[in-house]
Amino acid sequence: MEPPLKKRILLILLVVAIQSIYTPTSLLLEGGIEPKLPIDVFPLWVIWVIPYVLCYPLWIFALVWLVWKMEEHLFRATLAGLLFTCSLGISIFILFPTYVVPPEITGTDILSRLLRFLQVAGGDHDAFPSAHIYITVILAFFYNEWYPRGKWIWLLIVIIVALSTLFTRQHYILDVVGGIVVAWMGYNFGLWWQKTGFKRWNILHNNT
Repeated sequence: MEPPLKKRILLILLVVAIQSIYTPTSLLLEGGIEPKLPIDVFPLWVIWVIPYVLCYPLWIFALVWLVWKMEEHLFRATLAGLLFTCSLGISIFILFPTYVVPPEITGTDILSRLLRFLQVAGGDHDAFPSAHIYITVILAFFYNEWYPRGKWIWLLIVIIVALSTLFTRQHYILDVVGGIVVAWMGYNFGLWWQKTGFKRWNILHNNT
């Protein structure tokens, strides 16, 4: 394995490590606010747990593909954007705790059991912003930079994921909006870092 690929893998694992703070905080945090609005009237529809869960292999594939194939300048932008987005999301979870009130699931089918498992394993905190949304959206933004012809595919994926968080009642509308905003900020930071911040870092590093 060439050293640049090893470095890419380590850097992406850093992103994963930061985002992994989500689980213990969601399970252990107490108090905070419930970011529910009067327009949060989505019914529980357990079939939406399928795209909700499919996000996980989708993210893994997306990260593996960008590590393996993405051009260096775009990889730097994507990495910076991911680091910013995940760090900001985790910081908000810790500093401003939010939670969801999980719905009662009475079904005994496999999808109902899966959703009940997610409720227990994922905890009820870290609602705002939705990590499902900000991870999906930041990847969609940079994949659109990489494969602009697939823009409608990236948009469709984001819409499906957003609906999955709402119809499984894992998140509220405000959480979805917050996730989009955090991802948008990360996307713009990544582009800025690649164009300006990275060059300044190299100049500073070379002068020391």
